[in-house]
Amino acid sequence: MAAIRSLATRRLRRDAGFGLVEVLFSTVILVIAVMGNVTSVGSAHSAAKSVGERGRALEVLAQLLERLRGDDDWIGLYARLAVLSRESTADSSRSDLGVDASLATHPASAYYADFTVPADLGTVTFLVQVPAGGVPATLRETQVAPRYGLPGDLNGDGVIALDSRATDYRALPVVVRMRWARAGGATEELIVPTWLRGER
Repeated sequence: MAAIRSLATRRLRRDAGFGLVEVLFSTVILVIAVMGNVTSVGSAHSAAKSVGERGRALEVLAQLLERLRGDDDWIGLYARLAVLSRESTADSSRSDLGVDASLATHPASAYYADFTVPADLGTVTFLVQVPAGGVPATLRETQVAPRYGLPGDLNGDGVIALDSRATDYRALPVVVRMRWARAGGATEELIVPTWLRGER
């Protein structure tokens, strides 16, 4: 009977030692899991903030597009936009819609003096590009510029003509670039190609 008690006591001591190691090992695993959870929550928060900021930027860009579509001086719009428009020197085919940091952008007030942008986006600038064939800028339906959807019928007469449409266009192809950057943050950019249409 004493031998059985001695064997039982040794097993209890041995099992108690393994219990302490198991508790220590479990604690380490728990700490790693908690740290992983904290990291994933932080990453999810950053991603949600970035998505929210991009959504806000899309709203501002949509407001500028609506302002361009509703411009009171529809026929004069092309001439005003052409003055500020620039093309990428790296894209002579006018087909690329990628980010080009070398293109100068302008504050919203360069397009509309009363157009304001939210301060929470940081520094916000725009570039509204229009197809300009030559100097002075000329709007031609025959221009080969896939970024703008040209060649194309701009005055709605069913003919793609060589002569300038700068004074009788009914559709105006544009590419709108919007850049924004918070202090100390990376510069973000949205690029939207579209056609403005008017029956005025």
